[in-house]
Amino acid sequence: MADGRGLRQLIIVRSLVESDLGLFSAHRAAARSKQRAININAPVARQLLSPEFFASGGGEIDSLCVFGKVRIRAPRSFGKTHKNWRLGGNKIDGEEFASLDSKDFMLIRSVAGNDGTHPIIITFACRQADRVVHAGIAAIAERSLHHSMAVYKEGEAAFAALDRYCPASLLHSPVSTAHATISKRVASMPRDSVEQKPQRARTIHEKVRSPHILERMLQVAGDLSAPAQLRFMDTVEQLASQLRKVLLHTGGIIRIEKDHARLWQKIAGKSVGFVDGGLANLSMLGSAPIAARVGGYVVTPGMRGTDREQFTVLKCLIDELYAHAEGGVYSDTFPDIGALRDAARISIETAGAVRMLSDRPDLSWVMIHGALVNPVSRYTDVMQGGAVRHKFPDFSESALGELLPESDPPRSGRDRNFISAHLRQLELLQKSGAVVCGVVERESTTSSVCRAVLESLDDDLIRSVLPIPPARWKSEFRHAIDPAADDDYEGQRINDSLLFRCILDPGEALLPVTLDRNEMRRAPEAWKDVIGRYPKPKVSYLQTTEWSAPIRVEMFDKDVLRYRDTAALVMHCAFLLPRYAFPVGLDIVDKFAKIPNWMSRPINTHTAVTALKRALDQGDTKLFDSLRRMLCGSGREWLLRPGIYR
Repeated sequence: MADGRGLRQLIIVRSLVESDLGLFSAHRAAARSKQRAININAPVARQLLSPEFFASGGGEIDSLCVFGKVRIRAPRSFGKTHKNWRLGGNKIDGEEFASLDSKDFMLIRSVAGNDGTHPIIITFACRQADRVVHAGIAAIAERSLHHSMAVYKEGEAAFAALDRYCPASLLHSPVSTAHATISKRVASMPRDSVEQKPQRARTIHEKVRSPHILERMLQVAGDLSAPAQLRFMDTVEQLASQLRKVLLHTGGIIRIEKDHARLWQKIAGKSVGFVDGGLANLSMLGSAPIAARVGGYVVTPGMRGTDREQFTVLKCLIDELYAHAEGGVYSDTFPDIGALRDAARISIETAGAVRMLSDRPDLSWVMIHGALVNPVSRYTDVMQGGAVRHKFPDFSESALGELLPESDPPRSGRDRNFISAHLRQLELLQKSGAVVCGVVERESTTSSVCRAVLESLDDDLIRSVLPIPPARWKSEFRHAIDPAADDDYEGQRINDSLLFRCILDPGEALLPVTLDRNEMRRAPEAWKDVIGRYPKPKVSYLQTTEWSAPIRVEMFDKDVLRYRDTAALVMHCAFLLPRYAFPVGLDIVDKFAKIPNWMSRPINTHTAVTALKRALDQGDTKLFDSLRRMLCGSGREWLLRPGIYR
């Protein structure tokens, strides 16, 4: 930084706080503070500036901002605000700066007593982007920070140690903007010629009456009278308007910029996996062979050649899915066939994700088509009068061999049950270094996410934007969407998908909230100790286009810091095909994993023959009679009539 005049230099270290992040465009949508500059303590500013500059109250300084490979050079305002000073100027653009957070470092290198004629170097060190650099600066400066700042002058040992993190030679390096660092090898996506950007964001009133949302609302409330339908629409509009205002005030909505070139360049070389599964359309479950196909699709953006994409079939057939409680073949009947089928589907799809991460530990993301964590209390014994009436069957040895890694120890007792085995699968996913998320495009039928959002809101933060006390507002809001509501518009009709479709604009996402899918009040007493260990996922909604339902994104708590990158990846994957609004990778693997009906029918025939033969070999007349009714009858069979008519 020396300019031949022998001026002494200094390095200022600032530990960023949340209000400092308003200088960066990537943080403004979620910023709770209106501050748009970085605070500099007055004693520090006095050492940095010349007496004349300090006495004048401020001016502009030629500044070079450095973050990784990004270089942005521009004059920045440096002026006194109240008792301290602030470094501001034009907002700093670039999604790269989204990874900055409080407790990250900013280093300012300048000549001491700068009168505004000398440039300064501003370097940012981010814990998320480079832990080694962040830890190195922390080791030097953390104990010296006073009010989040410290000054080190040339000749001091700390100055020499910090020199490597903001060298004076940076001023002579090529200067580029954040946008100019993008490689030309990745072309941006072509614009849809029929799509036009609106001149302004539409109001909730306009969105509720748009053809796409209006059609959905009429589907939901189509059986109501005309006056009730109008009240329903008015209620949805009021709820959406109020919640959007609150979320914007608290930073609960973030903006995901649509920039294909920058996104694909950012994740170039990072592999992304997609998982989905399909079951044969079997008419019964039990000891029957289960035909399943769990597909895996892995793609590495930026890579060329045959290794860029990989398709894998992760599961094919489980010979015996369930085993009898006393060992051997499961030969009982369980009244909830749907529960047996759902437990099989959930376990097999999750096993596919576990296998994929085991085979490809280099994956950066794994997206599962479906919920990440499911309610599991349904998959337990059917009780009657405090006693077990129908026992939920345990998995067989062959099934556990497919559902869990070979390295897992043998399981016995209730550890063979779905609830225990599936918990182990989720624990393995949580231990992975990849971001594991569930992506759901189907419209929900519940309002659980909305209720979780209400629970997460701090009453003190939202008090100023509400016309009534926060506790009362939350209570009335819950009443409007609660299934027990007795209003004409029927509260249970206002589900998460419909509400957040009205709240979110295209390119906006809800910050994740914690959702307890396995509440203890619903858990059977015998399984509370296991169900209580199930993870509570972080759940969000992402609106990709105005004409599509919002996409639900679920992830583990360990991956929340990478939510913005994950949401950006999901959104850009949804835009890879014209007029499309769902991640293409999940659509590919969904079609790849489905088992068509022409394949299900022969599997059903084989299942029926095998099951009947086994019943005959065992001489089990009760089982044979049950199988005969299930296989030869139908859902309209008079023997299956409700007990009230028997």
